[in-house]
Amino acid sequence: MKKLLVGNWKMNPETIDEARQLVLSFEHRMHLVQRKAEVVICPPALYLAPLAHHTHLVQIGAQNMSWAESGAYTGEISAKQLSQWEVRYVILGHSERRIYFGETDADVNRKLLLALKYHMIPVVCLGGEDGAKKADMKRLVTKQFNAVTKGLDKADFHQAIFAYEPIWAISTMKNSKPATGEHAAELVDHIRALLAKKIGKDRAETCRVIYGGTVNPANVHEFARYPTISGALVGGASLASQAFWKLVEEFTRESIHKK
Repeated sequence: MKKLLVGNWKMNPETIDEARQLVLSFEHRMHLVQRKAEVVICPPALYLAPLAHHTHLVQIGAQNMSWAESGAYTGEISAKQLSQWEVRYVILGHSERRIYFGETDADVNRKLLLALKYHMIPVVCLGGEDGAKKADMKRLVTKQFNAVTKGLDKADFHQAIFAYEPIWAISTMKNSKPATGEHAAELVDHIRALLAKKIGKDRAETCRVIYGGTVNPANVHEFARYPTISGALVGGASLASQAFWKLVEEFTRESIHKK
């Protein structure tokens, strides 16, 4: 199974020229790892269409989408509109969407069902809740998983990617503390156990579950050395060409995949 690295650019960079140069720096290197890794870049929505013209091996994803299929929803972008731009991936339920914009599990569930309807690949974040602590993670992840996957058919689970994103480990959050690889692997395995209850252990093992609690060149080895972690959801480090590529290389080294 290919490792998956998802770069979430948030509200960066400032210009389309910067965005184009950055995505091309990844595109030009992808031939080195395309058999081992998939790279997805999620830029601001304004950049989605122009960047799609410059990518072939790198995939383009959206940072968010509406729970409404169409209608009078000022400022929103629909799944159908995204699919017309050849956007294959979409991040759903990110901690910043939950904390700053009030998204609920029910909102994420509606978005997830809609993304699957339009044949998009949702990257569903689990572990984000204002004030949640490390000790809360298994309970919180279980609650969120059960709520956001409500109404999914068995086949749908395998189409989604789940990202463990502990709120307390995200560097942009107050009083954050880095997670260890051991903790990340434990919670990734917990998500796989939740998947196993829905689709069976064998199928759950083939699902991609990634980690997203501040991954950078200084700590990537903590997470990449665990085969159970399928890749990473990356914030700030994905805005620096050399830094992000180090993460890609670390996750695709052959030694990492040996159990």
